[in-house]
Amino acid sequence: MSGVDDLQEGPGWNAAVGAVVNPSGRRGGTLRLVSSAGVDSLDPARTYYVWVWLLQRLLNRTLMAYPTDPGPAGLVPVPDLAEAPGESSDGNRTWTYRLREGVRFDDGTPVTSADVRYAVERIFAQDVLPGGPTYLVPLLDDPGRPYAGPYRDGRDGLPAVSTPDPRTIVFRLRAPFSDFDHLMAQPCVSPVPRRSDTGARYGDDPRCTGPYRIALHRPGSRLVLERNPHWDRTTDPVRPALPDRVDVTMGLGLDEMDERLTAGEFDINLEGRGLQHAAQSRLATDAVLRSRTDNPRTSFLHFVSLQPHIPPFDNVHVRRAVHYAADKILLQEARGGPVTGGDLTTALFPPRLPAHQPLDRYPTGPDLRGDLDAARAELRAAGLPDGFDAVIGTQRGKFRMVADAVVESVARVGIRLTVKELDVATYFSRGAGSPETIRKHGLGMIVTDWGADFPTEYGFLAPLVDGRLIRPGGGNWNIAELDDPKVNDLIDTGLHTADPDARAELWREVERRVMDHAVILPLVHDKTLHYRGPRTTGVYVHPAFGLYDIQAMGVTDTPSDRENDTE
Repeated sequence: MSGVDDLQEGPGWNAAVGAVVNPSGRRGGTLRLVSSAGVDSLDPARTYYVWVWLLQRLLNRTLMAYPTDPGPAGLVPVPDLAEAPGESSDGNRTWTYRLREGVRFDDGTPVTSADVRYAVERIFAQDVLPGGPTYLVPLLDDPGRPYAGPYRDGRDGLPAVSTPDPRTIVFRLRAPFSDFDHLMAQPCVSPVPRRSDTGARYGDDPRCTGPYRIALHRPGSRLVLERNPHWDRTTDPVRPALPDRVDVTMGLGLDEMDERLTAGEFDINLEGRGLQHAAQSRLATDAVLRSRTDNPRTSFLHFVSLQPHIPPFDNVHVRRAVHYAADKILLQEARGGPVTGGDLTTALFPPRLPAHQPLDRYPTGPDLRGDLDAARAELRAAGLPDGFDAVIGTQRGKFRMVADAVVESVARVGIRLTVKELDVATYFSRGAGSPETIRKHGLGMIVTDWGADFPTEYGFLAPLVDGRLIRPGGGNWNIAELDDPKVNDLIDTGLHTADPDARAELWREVERRVMDHAVILPLVHDKTLHYRGPRTTGVYVHPAFGLYDIQAMGVTDTPSDRENDTE
């Protein structure tokens, strides 16, 4: 891709990484966003796409939230609905929060602690509401008498959560959890009034506590947000709420989306996929467009999951053969190269986390093009010296390019892969995240990526490797379904360890053990080339999400096109 390596030259490049571009307090106008896929869900209990979590920051408030801050402070949750951070006691087993006064839903009714408790209870109804994170389930459930959620359980709510008064909520955990404030910043704990809950259809018309509410939603096509008349700026320390409206166009092809974005029709690619190869080439010769781009290290891990429940990947030697055969340079180029694709990695933890270590369990030669002799030796050990046929699952765009690069890499040792493309919009909920789909299509390898639910070692790695977090019904991030009791025990020990150095070493041991299983082939820690339109104000890459923080943005003018089109 000629010229791409020169993209970082010139003023404006990466200006929104660690700083705010074009700060302004101007209110009004329409922020115009675009995405190739539709939202996974507008029910805060069911969403797991990071860009939809950013939308949720416009629509809903949580007890804690990540602040509007482009620097390291942005990684530390601050009080949102709550007056103060959680008050912990009993060795981090009991957490108490006090709600602010004056917060209301978009229908004008007051928000109470009972609404937060009910939101937490809904997380347990995975038969009705699959898709979102479930960290709270093992922390709050009673294994002797599991809670079935508010739709099927006959008890008067979840016993581990109490609401002594309308503004106080108390969580009693089964085990210490020092990161609990981070869990209280996830959308799934956004308050939900029981009277408005329609179960699996709640996402069609959710109540909102943030500065915006839903004016129009055509699934997969368009979403329009308008101001919530009952949001009170004086109660919200996080959100500036500058635009009058937020208009999201969805379902465009990747290259079309880039063309219309850089032409000024849209302000931000909400989905955060980054500019594709064709647009990157255009930027290489256009200094103005280049000055509006950012190339942050997102801490997302792009990887290939190897499925030990799909033969012949049930043999560890087969999985290790894939690791040795990987052409790391080719795979990095498929992502966009070292500038816009990501930093090559042979480890799992991103450098910003204390547990990061220079781990290289399966060296691929001094040129990183693959150790084919070692790969062939592993295939012989597996009884497959002539290789085998298998299927690799992926989606379109860069994911497909990575899959094609994997096909080329492993073909050199006789592994013959067929590529199976899955739907983009449901890729993580009912595609790669569905054990049933993986088995149905016999997907022995899956191209995917992952960013931490919250910026700690637990938030980054546990969803990928903790056997207790496997979700058979969909939205499963432990894609390989790894369930190693030793890994699970190490995770628990790490959560209970107060000394930060000792805790980091425990997580390094988790990582080493996971890599011994060879179920995750790490490729790059992502660097994505984002584009910010010239109308946008208050633009920065949020350190906790790795994408532009759309709730902080405003616009400099008010275009007439579609301004009042809500039909």
